[in-house]
Amino acid sequence: MVVALVVVIAVSMSGRLQLQLQRQLNLQDRQQALWLALGAEEFSRNLLKRTAVGKDTVNLSQEWAAQGATFPVEQGSISGKITDLQSCFNLNALQKAQEPLQPGGDRDPNRDQEQGENQQQDQQAGNESKDKTPQPNAKGVAPQTPAQLSFQRLLEQSATELSMPAEYLVARLTDWLDADTALQSAGGAEENDYAALEFPYYTANSLMVSKSELRVLLDMTAADYALVAPLVCVIPQQSVLQLNVNTITEQQAALLSGLIPGLSEDDALALIAARPEKGYENLEQFFASSQLSGLQLSDESKTLFSVTSSYFQAELTVQLADSSFKLTSVLKVNDNQVQVVARRFGGQG
Repeated sequence: MVVALVVVIAVSMSGRLQLQLQRQLNLQDRQQALWLALGAEEFSRNLLKRTAVGKDTVNLSQEWAAQGATFPVEQGSISGKITDLQSCFNLNALQKAQEPLQPGGDRDPNRDQEQGENQQQDQQAGNESKDKTPQPNAKGVAPQTPAQLSFQRLLEQSATELSMPAEYLVARLTDWLDADTALQSAGGAEENDYAALEFPYYTANSLMVSKSELRVLLDMTAADYALVAPLVCVIPQQSVLQLNVNTITEQQAALLSGLIPGLSEDDALALIAARPEKGYENLEQFFASSQLSGLQLSDESKTLFSVTSSYFQAELTVQLADSSFKLTSVLKVNDNQVQVVARRFGGQG
C-alpha cells in the first residue's frame, strides 16, 4: 500500500515537472519568435526607407513590393510581405465630413434633390474645393460624402450577396465611427440599437483600429464579413481616403470602378493593365488615360487619388520549430522616416 502510494506521488510529480518544462520551452520559443518578428519589422522599415521614402511616386516596381520573401533562421524561417494600405478602401474615411460630390458623375438628379443638393460643379480651372460638413436636408438626413457614395457603389458592385442593403451597411459604419448618437439614415444603428441586444455593448464613436471591428456591427454575419473584408482596410488614426493608382492590382479593379462614377470594372481592369511599369508619374497622366478621358470627374472626386503613399502594412510570420508566430505592423512614412503606428500579434483583420 505504501509502495503504491509512493509510485502514484512520483508519477504525479514527474508529470507536473514535464508540464512545467514544456511551458518554459513554449515561453522561450515565443519570446525568441517575438524578437525575430521585431527584427523583421525593422528590416521592413529600412527597406521602405531605402526604396519608397523621398520618391516622387510609390509603385509596384519598387523593391518593397516584392512578394514571397523568406529568410532562414536557426530552427525555422521568417517570411513576410509589405502591402500599400492606400491600395484599399480605408473604412475610417466614412467618418470624414466632406463636401458631397458635385453633379456630373453618375448621381441621380432625383436623389440629389431628395438629399437637398443644389450645388453645381464649378467649371473654372483652378477652383479649389473646400471640406465642410454636409448639412441635413428637410428630412434630417445629411447628403452622402464622396467616400460614402464610393463605398456604397463598391458594395453594390462587388458584394451583391450581402444580407443587408449596401446603403444600410454604409450608414451603420458611419454611425459606428461618428461621435454623435444621431442615426445617419433609416438603415443606421446607434447606441440604443446595440444596447437592446441580448448581450449589449456600445458603439465605438471613434476611428477603427482594425477591420475586424466589422464583425460587431448590427446584423453583420460571417458571410457578410467574408464578402467585405477583402475590399477594405483600416488606417489607424487616419480618416482620409486617398487611393494610390500605382499600387492597385487587377484583383482590386472594383475599387477603381467604385470610386470613379461611370467606370466599369472591365474598363478598370484595362486601365490597370495599361499602367506604365513604373506607374503614373502624376495624376494628370492617369486622368488622361483613354478609359477616363470621356468621364466628367469633379475636382473633389480627383482628390481621392494619388501616385504616392504614406501608409504600409508589413505582415510577418516566424516559423520556429513546431510553432508559428505572426506580427502585423502598420508603418507610416513621415518626414523621411518610417514610424510604427500599430502592431497586432496573431489573429486576422
